[in-house]
Amino acid sequence: MRTIILTIIVLFTSSVHADRLKLTGRTMGTYYAVIVDTPSDRHAEDEGKALREKIELRLQELNRQMSTWDKESEISRFNSSRSTEWVPVSAEFLTVVKEAKRIHELTDGAFDPTVAPLIDLWGFGDQRERTVPDDEEINNAIKKTGMHNVFVQEKPAALRKDIADLQLNLSAVAKGFAVDELARLLQKNGEQSFVVDIGGETRCGRAKEGGAKWRLGIESPLGGPLQRIVPVTETSIATSGDYRNFFTVDGVNYSHAINPKTGRPVRNPPAAVSVMVPSCMTADALATGLMVMGAKKGTALAKKQGWSVLFQTVKENGGKKSITEDATGSLKAASASMVPFIAAAAIFLVAVAGMAIGTILQKKSLKGSCGGLASMPGGEGTSVCDLCSIPKDQCTNAELKEMLERAAADRAAAAGNSGVEKDSPQKSGAC
Repeated sequence: MRTIILTIIVLFTSSVHADRLKLTGRTMGTYYAVIVDTPSDRHAEDEGKALREKIELRLQELNRQMSTWDKESEISRFNSSRSTEWVPVSAEFLTVVKEAKRIHELTDGAFDPTVAPLIDLWGFGDQRERTVPDDEEINNAIKKTGMHNVFVQEKPAALRKDIADLQLNLSAVAKGFAVDELARLLQKNGEQSFVVDIGGETRCGRAKEGGAKWRLGIESPLGGPLQRIVPVTETSIATSGDYRNFFTVDGVNYSHAINPKTGRPVRNPPAAVSVMVPSCMTADALATGLMVMGAKKGTALAKKQGWSVLFQTVKENGGKKSITEDATGSLKAASASMVPFIAAAAIFLVAVAGMAIGTILQKKSLKGSCGGLASMPGGEGTSVCDLCSIPKDQCTNAELKEMLERAAADRAAAAGNSGVEKDSPQKSGAC
């Protein structure tokens, strides 16, 4: 996981959405955002505070299980142990590993949470120089990997590995599981209409109070308008991809998407893969696995399994870049329009006058499902998308980012003239 130095997310709303409860914070090296569409009389200030405490307590519990940054977490203890005997784990940790093994098998090994030695070898995981390793180095790293070398035991819950040096990294599935867990927490608290977003992995509950579906946005890796605006209820969307994350040696581009079987980067991988299925844990893992499989094999598998998937591949011709799409299911039919997007942005700038923009610092080019467009109202008084938990520095729409920066500068100047405390430097905001 990549670490955010500071995470302060501000969700901007028009009066149309004044009744929504909005909670944000940080977890798992990224942000979390929760919006509940419920009349405000059910959410007094103390009730919102109580729900936030439950959410953050739940996230802390999950981090203690699956965070590789926490040396005392369950996953860290499993990784540091060189024993090939059964290691007791929590039922939830076992659930995530079981799903990881299932997706590993479904994708013919393309999804493999044990490939950290290969990622590090190619310079994508740690700070070593990015060079092309030789065959011996690759083969030695492969010997330390393989999800088929991890075994699960139901009762009592335990894990075992066949290779002493094998290590798990569940960053490509744990965020999705956390989203699912927060959705279950909300439902237990009587909330049925909501959006939960952790680092771009998103899950929606039932339709909003007025019966309208939630609308989630999927970014284009080239910036500009959203690639898709998807009306959804009771489902999840997760996206994997960062087409700028590669290095070049002797004119050959080496992608960060590593094929676990060959130990080498995938040639010409998709720029991004978005998956829409009910479970966010499943969507999270599939997005990574399908990225490695590629558009042709991945689309065929998605059709066979009945998954809704969107592959975005960047093509370059004469110095101009364009996107080629391969899509299945509901994501094939969903569309994005620049006209309502621009209209929404214009009204949005009026709506946010006088409001502070949080500052988030993170070096990541493509953030996947943006979770919507900050409740920006469109021509009919409703939002183009319903939630924006993506910071401005992570949103790829250059035009809107520039507009937000100008508006923030104007507000800072006005605050200085009136003696009001100025906003912090505008490094982020809402997409």
